[in-house]
Amino acid sequence: MQKKLLYLSASSLCLLAAGTAQGQGPVGPGEASIGQGPLDEVVVSATRTEREAFSTPVAVSVINNSQFDLYQPQNYADVFEGIPGVSIQGGSRRIAEEPNVRGFLDEQVVIRIDGARQNFDLAHRGRFFADQDLVERIEIVRGGSSALYGSGAIGGVISVETKGARNLLRADENIGARIKLGYQTNGEEPLISGGVFGATDTFDAFANFVYRDIDEDLEDGAGNPIADSKDRVMNGLVKLGFEPADGHRLEITGDLFDSDGENPTAADSVSSPTTVVGRDTKEYGIRARYNFNPDGNPYVDLNAVAFFTDVDISEDRFFDSRLDESDFRSFGFDVYNTSRVELGDDGKGAITYGFEYFKDEQSGLRNGAARIQFPDAERTFLAGYAQFEVELFDQLTFIPGARFDSFSVEAANNTQERKESRFSPRIAVGWEPADWFYLFGSYSEAFRAPSLTQLYNDGTHFVVPGGFGPGSVVVNNFVATPLLDPEKADTYEVGFRVRGSDLLMDNDTLELSGTYFNAEVEDFVDQIVTFVDFTIPPVFTPPFGPITFFGTTQNRNIDAEIKGVEGELRYDSTYLLATLSGTLTDGDNVATGEGLGSIPQNSVSVQLVGKIPTANVQIGGRATFASAQNDVPAGTVTADRYQTVDLFGVWAPDEGPLEGAILTVGADNVFDEDYSVFPTVIKQPGRSVRASIGYRFGR
Repeated sequence: MQKKLLYLSASSLCLLAAGTAQGQGPVGPGEASIGQGPLDEVVVSATRTEREAFSTPVAVSVINNSQFDLYQPQNYADVFEGIPGVSIQGGSRRIAEEPNVRGFLDEQVVIRIDGARQNFDLAHRGRFFADQDLVERIEIVRGGSSALYGSGAIGGVISVETKGARNLLRADENIGARIKLGYQTNGEEPLISGGVFGATDTFDAFANFVYRDIDEDLEDGAGNPIADSKDRVMNGLVKLGFEPADGHRLEITGDLFDSDGENPTAADSVSSPTTVVGRDTKEYGIRARYNFNPDGNPYVDLNAVAFFTDVDISEDRFFDSRLDESDFRSFGFDVYNTSRVELGDDGKGAITYGFEYFKDEQSGLRNGAARIQFPDAERTFLAGYAQFEVELFDQLTFIPGARFDSFSVEAANNTQERKESRFSPRIAVGWEPADWFYLFGSYSEAFRAPSLTQLYNDGTHFVVPGGFGPGSVVVNNFVATPLLDPEKADTYEVGFRVRGSDLLMDNDTLELSGTYFNAEVEDFVDQIVTFVDFTIPPVFTPPFGPITFFGTTQNRNIDAEIKGVEGELRYDSTYLLATLSGTLTDGDNVATGEGLGSIPQNSVSVQLVGKIPTANVQIGGRATFASAQNDVPAGTVTADRYQTVDLFGVWAPDEGPLEGAILTVGADNVFDEDYSVFPTVIKQPGRSVRASIGYRFGR
């Protein structure tokens, strides 16, 4: 039965002014920037200092909260669509969503939320534990970033900022509330989100709760059910801020994410009766962030983040009542300061230096006993880093930086503790000969220490009854690889940006950017699944038992090369927004010439949005065209080409009885395209009509 809920949302979900990190409060859609932020937007994550995106010598993109309002994303695949070089794997089950940046998957990309690392890693389970309606802004840095962010930043960094009271309050308000109600037809999913917020001169607080429920299995573009895709998500967030004196701010955030559903054990795979589990995923997190930036003192801009995260997953397999319990805990802190100096009459500099510590621990049980597929293990990192930004003649930028990481890993099923260290340098250069043109290039060395599961997984991976003919069973076992080497990537990148204004009409803007990258990866971790290993003798079970054949799953190090180009074009005016973005990526095993199994499909996205500023209305559409992906290792999954079209519209009345409301309607995958996103084999959802009503009020 369809739950037809409309929304009333006191949300500042509202199109906040296109993306300043502090935001001044909700504005109508006629005033907001839609989609990726403009090139004059300020970014922080690329250098850990505030820089205009246009003159940042790194490939960086911004998703501001107006995009969440317009597209009504049901998952993170919707959020990142159209961002060059970025896709989300995991298919239609959002609990399995993991990032892919330039062909680097999952833990090869650092995810940070409110400045804190999100290190959770368990194969086939996702890494996003913040509902889209609680997100204020996302910055994506593409390319090697270990010089600032350490292990895992081979593909880049995704920095997520959640909402807070000072984002939601207007200049003349001290207290307010938001509520949002929505519904999508595919899966019969309601959305309920509500929160309160307030601030004084020294204190601010925000609390919000989100509920989503896919009540029926999603359908793909062919009208077939995507088996076992139902789920329920609840996400609560509380954020408290304290500013006891000028230059000081302390912020404490706590969140709870709870998802339950019936999915296959590997949530990103095709479902079968022997793999479906009742899964309950709970994430608890607390983060504290402090900034000290006194007026008149250029040498002190101190930032500190401390965090603790606990992810508990319970999976009860239906066909044999097997119960798997997995617990992952991560805690740490990151402290850095920026000192700004003058370099004669024609230069200035900013020196950023700091240190970071974090520790990850995992443990697992199967039917109450130790689970060797997710063994008790831990890893610890301690790092120091420094970066020097030099600006000369208002044209040239030089940013050298380096980081030293010392880390150790150990597991209960492997008695030997392993200790290693890595040095990660980076140099970036930018040249701005005119305020409309920018040219940049960079070289970086990045690394990723193997995850605990990649090092120590053991025991049975999967069992296939009848997998090698009647009367047979195939048992595939993990092979632990405790000596797996860290991945190391040398990345070269060059790019340009061009911008202009008042071209076709007053106050219009045109922005164009392009980037070429080449990453040479030593010891790239590649997983090999041998369905049946004929070097292992089969086992015969007399007199009528099955013949058991054995296969193996193990990780190995290979050398790889990943290269590609990314481009974006954006035209914005009072009445029209048009964007075009595209990515071409190629990746190969250097030794064999075979393609890699992680390279996303080449794609182009086009967006057109018409604006009626007098009515605060925006109406538009987005089309994505992706090529086939057949350049893969022998015997692995491929993907066909696809084309999707989404339509959307938003109205934010600024007067009358509906002032403060936002009404949004849209249709996703309008033409019911039947497709999957490489390298995930399960299908994406077919057509879905979405609608929401949001309302915010304050005084």
